[in-house]
Parts: sequence; structure tokens; C-alpha cells
Amino acid sequence: MKKKVQPARATGNKTRVEQAEARTELAEARTEQAKTRTELAETRTEQAETRTDLAKTRTEQAEARTEQAEMSLQRVVHKERNLHQEIPAQLLKNITLDGITGRQSPLEPLTIRQREILLLIAEGQNTKKIAEILKVSPKTVEYHRMKLMNCLNVHDIPGLVRLALRAGLIPQES
Repeated sequence: MKKKVQPARATGNKTRVEQAEARTELAEARTEQAKTRTELAETRTEQAETRTDLAKTRTEQAEARTEQAEMSLQRVVHKERNLHQEIPAQLLKNITLDGITGRQSPLEPLTIRQREILLLIAEGQNTKKIAEILKVSPKTVEYHRMKLMNCLNVHDIPGLVRLALRAGLIPQES
């Protein structure tokens, strides 16, 4: 019986050794996979850090451009403010076509504020810029522009500009 048991044990031991070797190979393969995943994670981390650095650089550049734009805008606003402070309200009030055509100006029924807004529109300023110059909200400018258009029976900005040209608010280009 001993002879019969030993070969069975040898076969069983051989199977166990093969299974252990297979498990060892699987463990080594999993270890390699884990190393590969770790390397990939480190690479992704480095890439993320690079992207973060690039984003910081872009943010700094944008902040610098914003500061330059704000300084530029301040210069323009200061220049515009000084320009419009030089235009006396009486001049805006007295703008008419009487001297040119002998008829009443279409600008007669306008308020001083509406004339100011018409002048700024004719100069090519947008609503936001007009609001900054006059120190009012953009909605207020829109309201005055609407009243101005209703009063003059003009329904678009180019029409306002043409009217301002005819009224002599802005010089005509030759």
C-alpha cells in the first residue's frame, strides 16, 4: 500500500507545486500591472501639474491684460469725461436747424439728456460706454434712447446717426 499511496501523493504534490507556481506567476503579473498603473498615475499627476502651471501662467497673463485694459479704459473715460464736460448744456439745448434750413429742428422736443445720448450715439459709443460717460446705468441709457427714438419717430440706430448728421451734431465727412 505504501507504494500506491506515494505515487498518489507525488501526483498531489506535483499538482500543488504547479498550482503554487501558477499563483506565483499570477501574483507577479498583478505586481507588474500594479507597477504599470502606478507609473501611469504618476504620469497623469505630472501632466495635471503641468496643466495647472499653464493655467496659472494664463491667469497671470489675463490679469496683466485686464490691468492694461482697465488703465486704457480709465484714460479713455477720463478723456471722454473731459470732452463732454467741455460741451456746455446750453449748446446741447440750442442745437437747431433754424440757421441752415429756416425750419424748426427735429431736436427741439428733446431733453438735454436725450441730446447728450444722441450725440454719443452719433459718435459711435455703445450703451455701456455711454452709461460710463454719463455715470448712469445702461438701462437708463436704453430708456432715454427709447424715448428719443419715439420722440423723433426713428426706429434704429443708423437712423439716429443720419438725423444727428442732418442736424449738425456731428460733422459730415466729405
